[in-house]
Amino acid sequence: MRDLSKKTKTVILSVVIFLVILAALPFIVYLKVLPSIVSNQSAISYIQEYVKESMNIDLKIEKPVLKTHLTPVLAFKVDEISLKKDKDVLLSIKNLDTVVSFNKVFQKSIVLKKIGLDYFYADVNKLSLLSGEQKTQTSKSDWTFEWFDAVLYLKKCMVVYDLDKDTHLKLMGSDMEITSSREPKFVRFNINVDIAKGKEKLKISLSDKDNVYIKDHKLFVDAARLGLNNSGVFIDAVSDEKNNFELSVYSHKFDVKNAVELLETNLVVPNGAEMLAFFKDIKGDFDFKIDMNKKGMDGFVKVNNASLKIIPLNNLPVNVQTGYVGIDSKKIVLKDFKGYYGNSKVNRIDMTGYITDYLKSVDTNIEATGLATNELTEKYLSKVVGCPLTLTGNSGAKMILKSKYNKIDMTWMFKIATGDDILVDGASLSPVGYDRAVVADLHLDGNNLDIKSIRYFIAKELNKDTKNVKPILTVDGNMDIATLQVKKLGFNIPKPLPSEFLNVLIGQRLFRKGTIAGNMYMINDGKVPVLKGTLSMQKVRIPSQRLSIKDAKLTTNKNTVHINAFGRFKRSDYKFTGDIKNELLFPVVVKNIHLTVDNIDVERIINSMNQQNTSNVSPVVQNKEQSLVSAQVDSDEGSDDAYTFDTGLLIVENCVLEVVKGFYKDINFGNLKAALTLDKNGLLQIKSNKFDFAEGISTLKVVCDLKKHNYYIRLGVKDINSDLIATTLLALKKEITGKAMGLIELNTDDSLKLNGRIRFDVSNGTIQKVGLVEYALKFAALFRNPMAMISPSTVVDLVNVPEGNFDKINGDLHIKNNVVERIMIKSSAPQLSSFIIGRFDLESRDASLRIYTKFSNKNKGFAGFMRNISLNSLANRVPLSSRNDSMYYSAELAQIPEIDADEKDCQVFLTKVDGDVEHFNFLSSLKKIK
Repeated sequence: MRDLSKKTKTVILSVVIFLVILAALPFIVYLKVLPSIVSNQSAISYIQEYVKESMNIDLKIEKPVLKTHLTPVLAFKVDEISLKKDKDVLLSIKNLDTVVSFNKVFQKSIVLKKIGLDYFYADVNKLSLLSGEQKTQTSKSDWTFEWFDAVLYLKKCMVVYDLDKDTHLKLMGSDMEITSSREPKFVRFNINVDIAKGKEKLKISLSDKDNVYIKDHKLFVDAARLGLNNSGVFIDAVSDEKNNFELSVYSHKFDVKNAVELLETNLVVPNGAEMLAFFKDIKGDFDFKIDMNKKGMDGFVKVNNASLKIIPLNNLPVNVQTGYVGIDSKKIVLKDFKGYYGNSKVNRIDMTGYITDYLKSVDTNIEATGLATNELTEKYLSKVVGCPLTLTGNSGAKMILKSKYNKIDMTWMFKIATGDDILVDGASLSPVGYDRAVVADLHLDGNNLDIKSIRYFIAKELNKDTKNVKPILTVDGNMDIATLQVKKLGFNIPKPLPSEFLNVLIGQRLFRKGTIAGNMYMINDGKVPVLKGTLSMQKVRIPSQRLSIKDAKLTTNKNTVHINAFGRFKRSDYKFTGDIKNELLFPVVVKNIHLTVDNIDVERIINSMNQQNTSNVSPVVQNKEQSLVSAQVDSDEGSDDAYTFDTGLLIVENCVLEVVKGFYKDINFGNLKAALTLDKNGLLQIKSNKFDFAEGISTLKVVCDLKKHNYYIRLGVKDINSDLIATTLLALKKEITGKAMGLIELNTDDSLKLNGRIRFDVSNGTIQKVGLVEYALKFAALFRNPMAMISPSTVVDLVNVPEGNFDKINGDLHIKNNVVERIMIKSSAPQLSSFIIGRFDLESRDASLRIYTKFSNKNKGFAGFMRNISLNSLANRVPLSSRNDSMYYSAELAQIPEIDADEKDCQVFLTKVDGDVEHFNFLSSLKKIK
């Protein structure tokens, strides 16, 4: 040291001083700098601005104070810390006071000396949004916290949390503290939790009641009561700072309803509400006790009495009279579960089973046995499938359930003994002289239900040793039980079965009698559901449509469903061949069909359609669930006039309709071939070729807007038998002969008021005794059904024409809103001609007619006029009108057809008729014009 220079000594001293300062620096930072930074307003402002800019959150920090000591003890106080966003409070802490010791930090233990605050508020959902949906994986820590000797208090707190959009939780606490007294130190608290879900409310309450305390560095809980609405759960517990614990939770006659309310919150069991989705009216009570420690748990649950209703089975009531659940660290055992379903204890149910690895895979095996009776099938299953099911006798049933990692396999079995039977809509699926059995294998993974198979067996004897028996029916499919969406459903019938089985699948009483066979599936894994497979039918009836199917075959491909069928519709035989678009959505699209009908009774069809009250017709709403046909009529008896097809659910792109023969009263027609279309807007169009009609020919055109209810028809006839038409439509048998032709164009709407035009001609015929005017007027009604006939019976008393030939009668009628605004009918015969003009109200029956009659007194006399007064006599008695009348009526006189006589020998009479000519309530006058 003596040898060192003064300069060297100075350097060494400087280094030592630097090292001392460097060593002391952390202590300086810890003791002086860090507390100063925490309380520095500039630092606080910087943090607040940073939080505002980065997260758009208002951070408030008031009077933070950090105290440090030479000993490893740190104290922190703050008057207020709060977070706000858009004026909503996310977090609020007031008067926080903490003291923490790091004496045992090298032993991986932190000692909490004190923590207290006056008020704490947190909105969990809004706080979680700040950090996003981040999933953190927690790992077990070697660190421990010692707090049994600490001073802890919380004067008031509130925490709000929305479990989901419908379930809201609010936790409120007050007067929470660990007292400063020793041996024991009491733990004080009052906690209330309110959970609301719609109108349902669950209240959970917990307070210490001097039953929670710390003694000998252990926490003790002696029969602390946790209240859940009207029920109570008691807790016994002891734990130490090394996480060793003993816990007992128990209750007597715990209300099942309160347990259901807790499950529906999803707070205790995730998706608890979904577990209960298929049940309602759950009632009863049970006892339980669960003991837990670090090594495991054991306990029991004893069902005293409970009941519920199974919603998918038409609210099937199930009563559980007894049941016991044993719990240990390895297994949960279910035994002695006994009860019944429905209203009779005869419908017994027994259940046993066990669950292993219940904290992880939940490996479950449950077996239930019972007795299936007609009460089950008739009152409950019938409503589910939409078809009457009847069980004659009682059948043993068994269910086996196995699950692991929430994947469930279920097997249902029941046997129908020889002599008993199950009837589908009154029909047996198999002979009763055999044993029959149904076996269903189902797999549930989440919400996906896989119907592996539902098989129906028949054999002389069926038992567990029976082998090589093939099912006569197999059903399989797949569906989502949460949305009830069917993804796939179908059947395989190798040999014919009664058609009533289809009613079970479609949920309607549609099919009766006859048989079906084949395999057919509804596939719903694409954009639209489709059919796949083949199906045959023999002698099947659809009573609601008065339709019988003698033989039919249905086959599918990717785009179409092809149908070949023949049978009987109402009283007509039919043959149907065609393709329908392979989409199970409304409207049904008919691509291309050929329909042949052998015989049609038009009068019966018109009467059937007129039974509809069109004023009550409302637009059809197209939806996927609407049925194409009405299934209200399900008996074999009933009127063939019933009109039950629902319009508006069908599109026909191309249809060829053939009618071999038909009739309307005595008028026969046949060889009709028409093109029919129905578009997406409800526009129906029918166009026919020339077809046989009343010994002549006719054509037809129909345009109907089924949505707007506008209807148009155009019918033309040629060379028809006038005698046949007059006899059938006018009741004038053998009075009129000759060939007739005509054209009718009519349109109407919901009001059924007629608008349009009617024209007709009759040539080369004869009139026998009947008045020409009556014939002419009645002939106007030849094609205007449902327009009532004009029946001027009083005019017949005024005019009689000679028996003999006529050349032509023609007419032209213009109709507007059920009023024939212009009637023009001309007739000509060798000795007489006439011209009728005027109007006629089809509703009030009021007529205004002018009837001009021209004849020659050089020809053969006429019989009968007003009590046997002849026209000749009338001509001599009626004075001739003035020249002015002839001029006034000149335009209408020019319309009178010429007769076989010189004009100088002709006389013209004008008959005026005003009033109700149908009921003889009118005024008439006769005037000689020429």
